[in-house]
Amino acid sequence: MSTARIASPEVDSRWRPVVRLAAVSAVLVTVLIPVQALVFILIPPPQTVPEYFDLFQRNPVLGLLDLDLLLTLDYLVMIPFYLVLFACLERVARAWATLALILGLFSVLLFVVSREATFSMWLLSSQHAAAHTAADKAALVGAGQTLLTLYNGGTFGISYVLGAISTLIFSAVMRRHRIFGRLPGIVGIITGITMLVPSNVGAVGLVIAMLSLIPTMLWLILLSRALFRLARDSAASAARPER
Repeated sequence: MSTARIASPEVDSRWRPVVRLAAVSAVLVTVLIPVQALVFILIPPPQTVPEYFDLFQRNPVLGLLDLDLLLTLDYLVMIPFYLVLFACLERVARAWATLALILGLFSVLLFVVSREATFSMWLLSSQHAAAHTAADKAALVGAGQTLLTLYNGGTFGISYVLGAISTLIFSAVMRRHRIFGRLPGIVGIITGITMLVPSNVGAVGLVIAMLSLIPTMLWLILLSRALFRLARDSAASAARPER
């Protein structure tokens, strides 16, 4: 029989609103992941700058979606999620929880920086449509190419790997100390492993990234349920009169 220590997640009652926010964030990301995947599959993004310019002139919303608008939102709403995971785990493994939190927040920061093209490409497309000379149009295409290079470059790859390592650390701590039970930790480790290959390293990376969405969604569903339950139990505990 296993003798692994079991630890129940406990957070200060003042964290309760943030715990609920984190649970909602996990649900929102779970909903947005398949939407973003469907957009990518049904309407593949353009391959060249002029094609992006043309798309933004025809349908700006689709242009934004093809440049990861929803994924950017996913990353931003993960901030309270990371904070609450830290709050739940720091009692049993403060150093590892702190490291996972820092890596997760840096992952968010670097991803947002790498998505400069999302709105800037829209602006460049408008300038390109209004340009009157071939030289001006060529300069704007060059600027757009720089944005696409940054969009698919090293900053995004580092962000992706940091997010994977953060997920692995959080999940390993959850599994070792049985926080939220065994399943979230196990699924989280699988999620982190599948995220170690960035989606911008070629066809293999893209396939692995698509496959990683399955354990990612399951992990978020499991943790959202656990966090809603934690917020409810915390509220009940705070309302119970002291003896």
